[in-house]
Amino acid sequence: MRCVTAAEDTAEEISENPAPRTRLLLRNRDYTGWWIGETVSDFGSALSVVAYPLLILAVTGSAARAGIVQAAVSIGGLVTMLIGGALADRLSRRTILIAGPLAQAVVVSTVVVAVSTGHVNIAHITAVGFVQGLVGGLGGGAGFAALRRVVPSEQLPTAFAQLQGRSMAIRLAGPSAGGFLFGVARWVPFLGDAVSFLASALGVLLIRRPLGPDPDERAPHESVIASIVAGFRFIRGNAYLRFLTAWAALANACNAALLLLVIVLIHNRHGSATLVGAVGSLGAIGGLAGSFLSGRIAKRVPGRLLVTVASWTIALVLVGIAFVPQAWMIGVLLAMSMFLVAPLNVVFSTYEARMIPDALIGRVTSAIDFGAASIRWFGALGAGFLAAAATPTIAVLAVAGVMAVVAVSTHIASGLRVLDQPMDDLA
Repeated sequence: MRCVTAAEDTAEEISENPAPRTRLLLRNRDYTGWWIGETVSDFGSALSVVAYPLLILAVTGSAARAGIVQAAVSIGGLVTMLIGGALADRLSRRTILIAGPLAQAVVVSTVVVAVSTGHVNIAHITAVGFVQGLVGGLGGGAGFAALRRVVPSEQLPTAFAQLQGRSMAIRLAGPSAGGFLFGVARWVPFLGDAVSFLASALGVLLIRRPLGPDPDERAPHESVIASIVAGFRFIRGNAYLRFLTAWAALANACNAALLLLVIVLIHNRHGSATLVGAVGSLGAIGGLAGSFLSGRIAKRVPGRLLVTVASWTIALVLVGIAFVPQAWMIGVLLAMSMFLVAPLNVVFSTYEARMIPDALIGRVTSAIDFGAASIRWFGALGAGFLAAAATPTIAVLAVAGVMAVVAVSTHIASGLRVLDQPMDDLA
């Protein structure tokens, strides 16, 4: 006899309740507590995302060194991401999701001390970024798997839409707050980031239902390498997941490059830290608007068309950013592209969550994340060195060219055919 998990029990209750899905999801105490903790943590991280490059530019004036620090985070994540996915399918996901943020809080605290005492060392900051990436990589697979335990299957699109709304709201408020706090005192945004990790750990600690893996899902005699291989084997056998991994890899590299280059463009025009944050927030307004409509867009617009339109929009936006003369125009262009990102992520995440069995969820999602992040570090590093060797404008145009190639691929990729199937029809 098969045991009914807490998530399945919740699903049975919901199927008999006619209340709207969003209201029911917010009544899910485990989900709400986790959501609040992650919101605080993500907001803290948004502060430091702006503060790190501003700190390096203020200390050294070098876009290349700012790119090195940003790349260190991505490289650190790559080192442990696959191992983290394997561990998420064999060890307590709750323990992983509590220990990781606590470790990050300690590491970021060293930056607070260094900046507040005036002993900023590039090697130290780079090492902190690398360690943060290491810890984040270990927890990625457990996070996605735990979310699927907390949220019933039929409410996943609603949950992913809410997460996109949260992400865009943070992108709206985080950069401005980070830039403002950096202007007040350079150590303040890093303190906010360190404290926010404690909220993340607390949110997971308060979840009542089991997060897995269940005893019958663990493979104690399987080596970590074999677990990792199993994740990649599953992706290799699924045309959609193969395309998603490749698309995300190139798109993430372009996004990492863009985030750095926007800061460099404004910095070179003698823009303040507050202006850098304001431009990022302006771009997030478009993302926030898209997140409010993401559920409707994801259900009414064919998934394949959405991927194609979003890819071309991002490529054209990059070309525009290279030539517009005013900082606020950069923000408007960012808003145009960000409007489509939220519904696109809802589509990607929902199809991914429903295609992968729970026993493999940690390994497969970590393998996808590994592929998606595999060249992200190169995007930031390459953009920084190209901007230093040539000009930021040329660097932005180079990134636009890469994104145009990605957009072309959406017209011919056979793996996207699955997106023609409505999300509600997936098993």
